[in-house]
Amino acid sequence: MASFPSDQVLAACAQYGPQLQVPDGLDPVKVMTAIAGNESTVGANCGPRHEPAFDVGGLFATGQQAALLATYGSAAACSYGPWQMLFPNFNDHTVDDLLTNLDVLAQEFVRYFNHYVITVRQAANLEQIGMCWNAGHVMTNPGPGVVAYCQQLQSNYDAA
Repeated sequence: MASFPSDQVLAACAQYGPQLQVPDGLDPVKVMTAIAGNESTVGANCGPRHEPAFDVGGLFATGQQAALLATYGSAAACSYGPWQMLFPNFNDHTVDDLLTNLDVLAQEFVRYFNHYVITVRQAANLEQIGMCWNAGHVMTNPGPGVVAYCQQLQSNYDAA
């Protein structure tokens, strides 16, 4: 299991967080820190975390994901780093980069968050950010796991 010292993860949040596009009223550094808190306990548990639904035979193991699996094996069905991004959401990085390079992980998190959570899914508040990061989209009736994730995200945001 990869890990990064929490002080380094917090420094990465301070450095790269200002680049996050977040809804009005939210602090981007605190959002980045809160997601790292939810996903990896601020760097202690950075994966790789295997995601069976993205591996061979899984629901999402088609198209581009199938090609990644053919090239990288099950490593392409894992999430990486303090923010636990899935392998296919990174731009052309090696597995070694995703296990060792905190700057790459932070830069890629910002790029993907801004594109997917804000531009594509149009999250309008911290709860919706949590839904998008945890479940992939905003929902009107989230299940108990997503609700718990969003509550923990709020707690981590408040503590940041």
